[in-house]
Amino acid sequence: MLAFLHTARVHVETFSRLVRAVDDAIPVRHEVQERLLADAVAAGGITDGVRSATAAVVEALAGGGARVIVCTCSTLGGVAEAAPVDGCVVMRIDRPMAEQAVASGRRIVVLAALQSTLQPTVALLHQTASDAERSIDVVQTLCERAWRLFEAGDHAGYIGEIARTIETTALPSDLVLLAQASMAPAAELVRHLGIPVLSSPRSGVEAAVSRYRSTAVGGAPRARG
Repeated sequence: MLAFLHTARVHVETFSRLVRAVDDAIPVRHEVQERLLADAVAAGGITDGVRSATAAVVEALAGGGARVIVCTCSTLGGVAEAAPVDGCVVMRIDRPMAEQAVASGRRIVVLAALQSTLQPTVALLHQTASDAERSIDVVQTLCERAWRLFEAGDHAGYIGEIARTIETTALPSDLVLLAQASMAPAAELVRHLGIPVLSSPRSGVEAAVSRYRSTAVGGAPRARG
């Protein structure tokens, strides 16, 4: 089973569709835990309570038969990867996107609608760059108004606000990294700018399916993350 840990129910259909497009024979489970992100946001970051609660959800998914677990929340991705579980792969949805951004050689504009997402995303980029022995230039951009629209259920307004922020922030030579999976549709709205815009859902799902297939062929996974 390929399991997804979400902190917003809106992601269930998006990720179901992406998995079906790659391989519709893979059994998929979606676990939605909105409280995890809400608690992290309220605390201004990851607390011991959020860390232990996230680990408990990951452990439950692994115990329920998941071969690969994907955390689609960028705020909690690193916490999920660090959960002490054996016998399955645990990965964050934004790792493949970060690797692509670092490899581009461009200045990276990281756009997030939540402050709690910026730090772990930027940390992931710097760790990825260090592992690849590359130097990177990162610009952090917070779009708080967009998140208020998301919380109000105005998804069209949310995506539109993100697109407007890209238009007013990014330079033609930049690469824009959308830190939250929910931001992905904004890439279509700014296609006319000719600026590369990376989002995590598609590349993350493709990587997850690849890992799932490797565990099916090779048995129990030898590495996590």
